[in-house]
Amino acid sequence: MEKIIIKNDKISVSVLTLGAIIQGINAYGVDVTAGFDTEEEYFNDTCYFGGLIGRCANRCGGLQFIDGEEINLTLNERGVNHLHGGNIGFNLKRWTVVDRSETSVTLNYLSPDGEEGYSGNLDVYVTYTVIDDALLISYKATTDKPTWVNLTNHSYFNPHGINNEAGARFGGVIVSIYADRVSVYDENSRVIGSVPVKDTEFDLNKPNLLSRFYDHNFYLNGDEYRDFSGITLRKAGKMTSVIGIECYTDAPCMQLYCGEFIPEGTVISGGNVIGSGSAMCFETQLEPNFQSKGEHILRPDEVYKTSTAYVFSKTGIA
Repeated sequence: MEKIIIKNDKISVSVLTLGAIIQGINAYGVDVTAGFDTEEEYFNDTCYFGGLIGRCANRCGGLQFIDGEEINLTLNERGVNHLHGGNIGFNLKRWTVVDRSETSVTLNYLSPDGEEGYSGNLDVYVTYTVIDDALLISYKATTDKPTWVNLTNHSYFNPHGINNEAGARFGGVIVSIYADRVSVYDENSRVIGSVPVKDTEFDLNKPNLLSRFYDHNFYLNGDEYRDFSGITLRKAGKMTSVIGIECYTDAPCMQLYCGEFIPEGTVISGGNVIGSGSAMCFETQLEPNFQSKGEHILRPDEVYKTSTAYVFSKTGIA
């Protein structure tokens, strides 16, 4: 695998051709994400560290239909769910660098018809760009048959610094999610609806000191926007400690996952050791399990586009 570093005077991002993985992000001298040094570690990883997730993020059932045609997606979670693209998702595919500069890199992967059960040849591009205090991720995809696509990045962030003493857990991290609803799930952890967050433990619209694990999909409704080189995105959430990390996106939903199932004793780049709750994800996405409704079908005359940005700041909080 090749490593490409894009950077400016505020942040540095390491991107791998394996899985279009974000191996690491350093913001203002602090390493804030978790990654590995070798291919073997990524192929043995069960947590999708830094990977580009596709064709579709999150969970759905295996038997689906597009225009009445039966689609059988790979069941790779407990034999009941199709999760994060199947047995070998986009996070473990070989991507090709098609353009690069000091501050940007574009990679491409052609997913063949039938891969993990999906229909159509899907031509996917991702561009990572460092813009001032932000990392902008822009996705684009086209297909030659009706299919589904729902891309996200699965970086694990720790605003304390991923290499802090003893791999400190999310305790002490202040989190906000700008959303009015949260998903509800069936017995297989598939989304089957939503409920308001008001007056519940899921109302994170005001800054909250996290005191429990979350692995939930939120429906975004924030009213703060920012322009990233001509791409306007809505503020979705924020986590704050030594470094502030804000997420902006044009996606309608975002999963907050607090890293509950990171195996204890996981050794990451630099020899740092982390475990359950040592880092968390802001996974921007479409509503999970949309396939069961026959929604969001990408057709040959359409282009899938979505963007997400992570903005970093020095907070002065120890």
